Amino acid sequence: MKVLYDYQIFSQQKYGGISRCFVELYKHMPCSCKATIAVRETENVYIQELIGVNPIGYDYEHFICKRHFYGKGHLHLWYDKLRKVKYYPDYNRNYLSYLLRKGDFDVFHPTFFDDYFLPYLNGKPFVLTIHDMIPERYPQYFGKDDFQIVMKKKLAPLASAIIAVSENTKKDIIRILNIPEEKIHVIYHGCSFPMEGGNAKYSFPYILFVGERGLYKNFSLFVRHVLPVLKHYREINIVCTGRPFDLKEKEMLNEYGVGDRFYHHWVTNDYELFSLYHNAICFVYPSEYEGFGIPILEAYQAECPVLLNNASCFPEIAGDAAIYFNLDKDGSDFANKVELLLSLSLEERQSLIDKQKDRLKRYSWENSAKQMAAIYQSIV
Repeated sequence: MKVLYDYQIFSQQKYGGISRCFVELYKHMPCSCKATIAVRETENVYIQELIGVNPIGYDYEHFICKRHFYGKGHLHLWYDKLRKVKYYPDYNRNYLSYLLRKGDFDVFHPTFFDDYFLPYLNGKPFVLTIHDMIPERYPQYFGKDDFQIVMKKKLAPLASAIIAVSENTKKDIIRILNIPEEKIHVIYHGCSFPMEGGNAKYSFPYILFVGERGLYKNFSLFVRHVLPVLKHYREINIVCTGRPFDLKEKEMLNEYGVGDRFYHHWVTNDYELFSLYHNAICFVYPSEYEGFGIPILEAYQAECPVLLNNASCFPEIAGDAAIYFNLDKDGSDFANKVELLLSLSLEERQSLIDKQKDRLKRYSWENSAKQMAAIYQSIV
């Protein structure tokens, strides 16, 4: 059985959970399933490591000679036309169009929601993965004509099978897109994290906040409700990854008088991120909604206690291997749950970490790939 993946998410993400998910599924696919990822150029680090594709612009840069000269672009364009492959930004799409027209595949699996491929399928099935329904749940942030909203509504009824990454996401797909339940299959993510990291980066105790902080991520609410903790425990600080603090965030932190208690850390690799988890008091995830929540598994791998907002798919994914708090605009018991965590004895803290290790065993890319291959086989 042959499966063809497209280039979409690898043109969008240099790093990111969705692109990493597809790479891990590709790496762990059983031998009975031969997969091809139609990418020629990308900045995505995961697929560059996997199949050694060139970075965007590489082909043009090394055409004839490395320096630019008048007419080089036109010569390169004709060169690509002769190869039936056009130069970026259509470089990957035209390569995929060639593979689609060739037809040497049994199942097509787009990595995002552009519908360009529909005229090329010639009756062959395609599988659609929906990682979350965030744009549909929060149209006030995205707009009702958002690309994802429009394209999911178009592609979901046409797909032979839909993959959801949690039961919570599956319920949203059924409710919002009106897709029959039997058409949707839940396949959980695995954990791609290393087994060890580097040395501790900070000499003080800290609570770790990972990833994006805008919109439904509840960062401003978290800041408000972590204030009692910072006031009571003067030695504890907050370390945040993701993008640097913007002006609005800095103004908020200074207004609360904690601008010197929040540290931004620019993560350069997984080993560094592992170290941040491993040496933290805990990892906090105050988000209002997630499709799955890969950072939960990362924290589990790094033996970092997890504090989760009691919302969305978090109870489904984490089970009893986390401490839950309630967080909304009306109030929160977050400070109390931090107190609970800090009051744990060494034996009680280790018991929580042991539960996390046991829970982590449920999530394996190898199992995920086997389930995916079975779905491909069923629709073929």
